[in-house]
Amino acid sequence: MSEQQRLVWTGTLNLRIELDPELVLTDQKERTTTICVNVQVPRDSYLVLYLPFIIQKLQPQLRVNVKDFYQGWWFEMENVCIPWNFPIGALYDSFTGLNPQNRASGSQENSVNVWKLMLRYGKQLPRGFIPIRNGSEQIRELWMHQWKQACFVMNGNSKLVMSFSKPDTLSFWESVLRRSFAGFTDIRQRILPSKNDVKSVPVRIHLALPEIRLVEPVCNAYDNTREVELTLKKLLSREFPEWFAPDGNAPYLAVPVIQGIIVPLDLQLWLLYQQLASFDGFLHISLCLLAKTDDEA
Repeated sequence: MSEQQRLVWTGTLNLRIELDPELVLTDQKERTTTICVNVQVPRDSYLVLYLPFIIQKLQPQLRVNVKDFYQGWWFEMENVCIPWNFPIGALYDSFTGLNPQNRASGSQENSVNVWKLMLRYGKQLPRGFIPIRNGSEQIRELWMHQWKQACFVMNGNSKLVMSFSKPDTLSFWESVLRRSFAGFTDIRQRILPSKNDVKSVPVRIHLALPEIRLVEPVCNAYDNTREVELTLKKLLSREFPEWFAPDGNAPYLAVPVIQGIIVPLDLQLWLLYQQLASFDGFLHISLCLLAKTDDEA
């Protein structure tokens, strides 16, 4: 596997998780400082996997009796619920709405980018939020289902994943939990078709502005002649012509960010997938709208 893939696997995010004031013990509410926990997590993972650790750190200040480390809990950014079933890095790129160049130029020397989130709890979950009723096993099953979908898109069927032995399936998941790059790539390579055999590319496009939505386009790797490969520019011009003018005459109004990287539009989609696809089998593209100052620059 390439150095780029290894860097994607080892990339991290710095999070500051603040506890919802409504969950704080009465005798702790007089504190002048916000009750929070700082944690560093892999970009290419589910944030919910670290929920037990976060709750345990905050448990001494909680007014609720913790019976389950998953059910009833969720994260928010500025009162907007963060879905747990997508890689946290892709959500960060789209929810912050800032491309890496802006974040770097706007930071002070030796400073660290930190994503501030709020931890909430309640019996009534936010609309559209997937409830977790079966703990880590439900998370594993959802992740495996993503790989079955991705395998179907790439190969035309899910046989390669469906034929995995139980030890292989468990080893695949354990490689994610233990952050074993070698273990993960060994099994992942068994699913990926060759360049000549790939049918379509599993892609998910995240947008947070002007509204939060997910787009799952059909991305045939080649045209009907199997001679011309689909590029990122062709995909985005087709799906978002208002932001990426097909004729190229108008300035682009957004930038595609994958794994925290602003990606050149002329790159082939299958190449991008091989280098930057996420641990769930999909290539997650976050579209960040450009401000006027970005465009003029």
